[in-house]
Amino acid sequence: MKRWSNRHQPRLITEISVTPLLDLVFVLLLVFMVAAPLMNQDASVSLPVSQSAGPSDVPTDVVRLTLNRDHALTLDGTSTSREELVDRIKAMLTTRPSLGVVVEIHRDLPVQTLVDLMDGLTAAGVKKTSVVATQAGGT
Repeated sequence: MKRWSNRHQPRLITEISVTPLLDLVFVLLLVFMVAAPLMNQDASVSLPVSQSAGPSDVPTDVVRLTLNRDHALTLDGTSTSREELVDRIKAMLTTRPSLGVVVEIHRDLPVQTLVDLMDGLTAAGVKKTSVVATQAGGT
């Protein structure tokens, strides 16, 4: 005689246990609560000063753009403003298309100042740039 049992018949799982999901959510919440105060939004970067770069490393067809700590701009030794910088660079590029610009910036200035200056040079059409962080000038 054959016996029938319900043990071998597959059953459908019709309910989902949310306990593991809640455990995961609480662990993630705890991790983000601990990690959020550790994320520092300070974007100040101290630019390093090169010990090995010298005048022999600079190409011959360049102009020097210096930005001192007091935000004074000089282009090849003559004082200039940010507004007229782009026009002066464009005028130089018409006669010297392979012109390069060496940007000397004081190392205590914010990086955003350098980014704004580089955006101006790109708008003027400069293709070759070099950045040197200095400690001297405009104290």
